[in-house]
Amino acid sequence: MTGLILGFLLGFIMQRGRFCMAGGLRDVYLFKDYRMVIAILIAISIQSAGLLIFVPQGLAALPTGPFFWLATVVGGVLFGAGMSFAGSCSTGAYYRAAEGLAGSLLAVVGFIISSWFIRHTAVKPLIKPLKDYRTETGAITDTLHIAPWLAALALCLLTLYLAWRHLNKPALPVAKLKARRTGMAHLLFEARWHPFVSAALIGVVALLAWVSSLASGRPGGLGISGPSAQLFSLIFEGKSGFFGWAGYLLMGIVLGALLAAAGSRELKFRYPGHLTAVKSLAGGLLMGVGSGLAGGCMLGNTLVNTAWFSWQGWVFIPAIFVGSWFISYFTLIRPMNLNTVNNG
Repeated sequence: MTGLILGFLLGFIMQRGRFCMAGGLRDVYLFKDYRMVIAILIAISIQSAGLLIFVPQGLAALPTGPFFWLATVVGGVLFGAGMSFAGSCSTGAYYRAAEGLAGSLLAVVGFIISSWFIRHTAVKPLIKPLKDYRTETGAITDTLHIAPWLAALALCLLTLYLAWRHLNKPALPVAKLKARRTGMAHLLFEARWHPFVSAALIGVVALLAWVSSLASGRPGGLGISGPSAQLFSLIFEGKSGFFGWAGYLLMGIVLGALLAAAGSRELKFRYPGHLTAVKSLAGGLLMGVGSGLAGGCMLGNTLVNTAWFSWQGWVFIPAIFVGSWFISYFTLIRPMNLNTVNNG
């Protein structure tokens, strides 16, 4: 049940902190805003530092196996394209669906279906050619013969510097609404959460997930693509594999986000229109296929596998960036540029 508790905390924090990793990457090429990138690095750094202590003590175990580099690149590009269509990553779609966003709910449905599909026995021969391109060492530190503690130290120092530099920039004025609540209720359900605070809390939850997951017999950290596929199998095939640590984690994310949305008065059904609904469903389908090929979603690869310096996690990031930019170029960037030229 620890998976349920950690999932609840994760869903609550992500919803209240508006922690959208997809939006953070999109802000880089649209607005040259690196705030969410730094926030992601904060969550990764906390895990990296903690794993240096937990792994030698036997409290956490790192995944092993080869790095399927071509499958990761192709999967990352597809996942990034899906993010642009859906307007969020898969984890973001789950917590936004809990708020009542119909588009996000459709993205979740698409993600669940394609996560199951890409893992189906009949599909494996089709993706096998992508899996043939691999390296036997899965960690960057092993390939480059770098001590893990040195890599973790460099990452933490870089993150601290970037965070310090960002916090020392002149802050833009932000309009504040009059507080309607006081005390803990105000802090939990009304106050604006700084992305760095949310990231630090998520980093702690993610680090504890390594310990909790291993205690249940599952080495690794946070991840939702596998249990999403198992959820499909539970509903349509009657298989009970969903009811493990990762499945309870997924349930907790939805429940935590639901409470956060209800407490902050953001729980309301909203339909985005037919075109956006179709794009959201397509985005979810692409993200499910992409995460299946790449061995993890935005949460599992970008936020977790990067913490132990896996090639899979760090290669996934530029791949999703490319996929996201490509779709955004034709749906956002190019139309904005043409509008500027026409109005000029």
